Amino acid sequence: MIDVSIVIVNYNVKDLVDNCISSIYKANNKNHKIEIFLVDNNSIDGSVKLIRNKYPEVNVIVNKSNIGFSKANNIALKKAQGKYILILNPDTVLEEGTFDKLISFYEKDSQAGAVTSKLILANGKLDYACKRSFPTLSVALPRMLGLSMLFPKSKIFAKYNLTYLDENETHEVDSICGAFMFIPASVLSKAGLFDEDYFMYGEDLDLCYRIKKNGYKVFYYPDVTTIHLKGASTQKTHLSYVNNFYGAMIIFIKKNFTGVPRILSFILQLGIIYRSVLSYSKRILNFLLQPIIDVILIYGSLILSVYLRFDIFPNKHYLFIITVYVLIWIFLLSIFGLYTRKGRLSLKNTFNAMIVGFFINSSITYFFKEYAFSRGVILASTIISLILLLLWRGSASLHKFIVAKNILLNKVNLLVVGEKELTQDIEEKLVSKYNILYFNKRGKNDSLVDLEETIQIENIHQVVFSGDHFSNQEILKTMWSFRNRNVQFSIVPSGKDLILSKLHKNIYDLSLLEIEYNINNKINIFFKRFFDIVLSFTLLIILYPFVYLYNVLLRRDLSKHTSKLLLLPKVFIGKMSFIGIPTWFEMSNKEYLGKKGLTGLIQLNHYDGITEDEMDNYNIFYAKNQSLILDVEILLKTLFSFFKK
Repeated sequence: MIDVSIVIVNYNVKDLVDNCISSIYKANNKNHKIEIFLVDNNSIDGSVKLIRNKYPEVNVIVNKSNIGFSKANNIALKKAQGKYILILNPDTVLEEGTFDKLISFYEKDSQAGAVTSKLILANGKLDYACKRSFPTLSVALPRMLGLSMLFPKSKIFAKYNLTYLDENETHEVDSICGAFMFIPASVLSKAGLFDEDYFMYGEDLDLCYRIKKNGYKVFYYPDVTTIHLKGASTQKTHLSYVNNFYGAMIIFIKKNFTGVPRILSFILQLGIIYRSVLSYSKRILNFLLQPIIDVILIYGSLILSVYLRFDIFPNKHYLFIITVYVLIWIFLLSIFGLYTRKGRLSLKNTFNAMIVGFFINSSITYFFKEYAFSRGVILASTIISLILLLLWRGSASLHKFIVAKNILLNKVNLLVVGEKELTQDIEEKLVSKYNILYFNKRGKNDSLVDLEETIQIENIHQVVFSGDHFSNQEILKTMWSFRNRNVQFSIVPSGKDLILSKLHKNIYDLSLLEIEYNINNKINIFFKRFFDIVLSFTLLIILYPFVYLYNVLLRRDLSKHTSKLLLLPKVFIGKMSFIGIPTWFEMSNKEYLGKKGLTGLIQLNHYDGITEDEMDNYNIFYAKNQSLILDVEILLKTLFSFFKK
């Protein structure tokens, strides 16, 4: 006899489903006989191979396409032999004793039809979807009008997610979340399987409705707690999410509310369509925001050019041809890829599109003589709009660069809990977004109380759990304790390396024979030298005389960093560079790594006890990836570091 059959539908979340299955075995601790079904909806991330190799006892079912949540679950449910069924999302982590508590709960109430646990999000807060009401008019209307958010403790307005109920007490509710549904097989056989008209979303609501119609109760049971890393396999920004979610609500109303007056059903459907339109509108507006900015700037440039040329505000004849010019420029900006995600901030393509537009718009005046008076306006507006478009895209690019490269040296305090040490490659160290602390190295008793104190005292922003240092139950307790402190929690899948790097590769593994160093590229050499000459010449005029006067003539001591300005003449004549190897570094047989510099990667990341191997790897990384952008990034970080100190 199988006690519990667990059904998981997976779609391209390999590491999460690995961690989920690992937590199932911990939660059971061999107290009950369980079977696990993994239904894979044509994942391409290697999920099937991993699970088959690591958990050979798991029943893996592979679909040739993504058939949706309902159909995939039903395939496994038809094969399940357990007395109880657990429908589980792959982005969940169970606590120890989960099955003991749930089975005990059912033995006390024979009318219990479906139960869910307290679902905790990655930030430690409650997932409100784990307890809901059916979308009747009195429930849906306050939700659609936003009143449920304004009055979360109101029994009148907050019925949808039942936010007025105590999160720590057991409650009978209308519906629970499909991420965690514990149901006796006997109840499921009476209520029926998932309705396959639902692709994703709404199927849990529909099943709960049928369970209650058969005389059973649905419960929110907080004595069992589960981590829910919500939305890992779905992207809610995509329009497909809008279609699936709101489409599911319409299906539910049509199927289950046929007995209510037609006007009620019509109002509910109208409300759902209204929310759907709002979601579509928001996404369309985000897509059109950039073209709208361009239209405003180009229109403004043309109107300003007319005013400067003729000292008049454009009349209706002008407005017509101005609109034609604007549409041509917008069309060309689109053709040049300025409204794609990849090329939206390209200054080169912006310049090319505007120049091509200038020639096209100028030629229009030759075919339509009545608009020949606007040639000067076109020239002026091209210059003005080109400056404005380059300025706003340049500013956006600069902001993106500063944030991505962490130029302001803003740090996130990250606490690693477990035996594993964090693997960082050179690029990750260069961006340097994290102050990394290791809980196991703090010399304390390493109890849960110590962990909570460490998070508070060190002002930790992110916590990463690796290994089995704490049980899942203890992890859940910690997450819940810090739900109001904006701390983000992560769990490293079992058997995985703890890697912070985006590239998932290590500079230590690079073969020198296979590396083509950018620093030896002739174009890079030219730009690097040109940059050194221009900047050093400027500083020699502006700063060097004062530093020299202060140090040599007045015989005042300079700080370690300021004294480097005395080396500016060597940078100007080419013996040194602004960015390069430290002046004290041994360079024998390493000339291929470039010149010595006033600052560089080693200087930025130097600490007591840094090894020669680490410094060599910094040098190799810089030589391989050197560019003018990288040099500017290092120089800016050096300046910010200096001012912070």
